[in-house]
Amino acid sequence: MRKGIDVSSYQGNINWEQAKDHIDFAIIRCGYGNNIVSQDDIKYERNVENCTSLKIPFGVYLYSYATNLKMAQSEVDHTLRLIKDYQLEYPVFLDVEDRSQLNLPKEELINIVKYYCEKIEAAGYYVGIYASLSTLNGILNSDELSKYDKWVAEWSKDFSYKGSSGLWQNTNNDSIPGIDTRVDGDIAFYDYPEIIRKNGLNHLETTEKTELKYKTGETLYLNGPLYQDEKGEKVIKNYKNKIVTITKTNNTPNTKAPYEVDKIGNVEEKSLTKDKLTSPCVFVKIIQFIMNLFKK
Repeated sequence: MRKGIDVSSYQGNINWEQAKDHIDFAIIRCGYGNNIVSQDDIKYERNVENCTSLKIPFGVYLYSYATNLKMAQSEVDHTLRLIKDYQLEYPVFLDVEDRSQLNLPKEELINIVKYYCEKIEAAGYYVGIYASLSTLNGILNSDELSKYDKWVAEWSKDFSYKGSSGLWQNTNNDSIPGIDTRVDGDIAFYDYPEIIRKNGLNHLETTEKTELKYKTGETLYLNGPLYQDEKGEKVIKNYKNKIVTITKTNNTPNTKAPYEVDKIGNVEEKSLTKDKLTSPCVFVKIIQFIMNLFKK
């Protein structure tokens, strides 16, 4: 089991550098309700950027207000807009706890939650449902939602939920260095990063890498085309024995031009050499000179 926290703007400016040694993951609120910029969590970008740079695995949750399918679609759009540029190693959760939803007829709420989950799943993400133990045992207790992992809010020493659950929010009163307020504490039953990568979910970058011959910082000779980008589709110029320095590499498989040089373009590995290429004319002259020596 892994220890984590879930956070939102209520935790203010978290010192993630301090917090990272005390947690294995974080679930970050991306926003709430409809797809309106003013309803993005104001600390979301700061939190995900810090977790990304510090390599803290994270997922997200959206606090839901949806009371019909039109609002549910807006919440889908809201979520996808905010997560599309980030690498989520934990699921996307729909937070179902608002009174406006819990007062709905059971079938209406189940349809809304199911709609959201199906849309997020169709977009290639691992999706789950957050709710209290009583809500999951009551209004959300349905075979139609049984396929989705539950993140159970049960502030107790013991976990009693009998359904499919990957996360347990076991306290709302945790204390973590780097966070000035009390924070929700969580326990993960599954190795979500492994499951998500293994099943090709959340659009995570492949862990498979190609071994490159040269490294960043090396100075080499370029004999061949300089491309506009790593795709190698547009040639900027062809060079012969141009001295270049590698400024960036991309070892993702099947990258045509994995070496950025001089921050101006990309080249293929076969176009780089450590030694200056001698022109064919010089070779011919050398051979002719040797032959003449033997003739003498």
